[in-house]
Amino acid sequence: MKIDARRLATGRGLLVTVVAAGVLAGGGAATAFAASHDGSPSPSASPSERADSPPPATAVTASQAVDAALKAVPGKAGEVELDDEHGKPVWEVDVLADGGGWRDVTVDSGTGKVLTNRADRPDTGARDDDGHGDDRGNGRGDDRGDDRGGHKDDDQAEAAALRKATVSASGAADAALKAVPGRVTSAEFEQEHGQTYWEVDVTGNDGAEHELHVDAASAKILKSETGD
Repeated sequence: MKIDARRLATGRGLLVTVVAAGVLAGGGAATAFAASHDGSPSPSASPSERADSPPPATAVTASQAVDAALKAVPGKAGEVELDDEHGKPVWEVDVLADGGGWRDVTVDSGTGKVLTNRADRPDTGARDDDGHGDDRGNGRGDDRGDDRGGHKDDDQAEAAALRKATVSASGAADAALKAVPGRVTSAEFEQEHGQTYWEVDVTGNDGAEHELHVDAASAKILKSETGD
């Protein structure tokens, strides 16, 4: 899940309205206020003035959430994402189990406790994506199943590539944070044009959103982009 932090969208327009009203009502004081604040956003802007808020800080990191999930379900984590469940931040971890099949594991972002551990719901139509004869659906009903479009061969190939990857989700998160200090909010395994990598989203210490591609074999940073 990508959570984009955005700049103030309406702060300056609100300031101009307040200043204009003050000039009509009192004149001098409003003029002094405008002179001291012209061209700069208010330092005490309320959260309601922002288009989006940055993802919440969590006591449990993405890597720790993966570790907790793999203790519950031994295998390979294919995705970890900070999500919202009933107003509470949780980590959603997709695990390709050693015994075959995919599991959705939800981890408490404050304690590291495993809250749920369930099999992915099959899609309509058979999908045997891991070569073990069981089907994987889109799990939480999000983009993971839908993006693949039900292509059985692609699913099998990606699952096989994940099993062979030498860099884990935790390893990719660590590599991303070395390049961009901050907090990892998601990491997802990808296979594209014969290349395997981890797509990692980081909220930097500077508050900006960063997307990095980490090589699944070497942990080398292949790509790094910063959002607006």
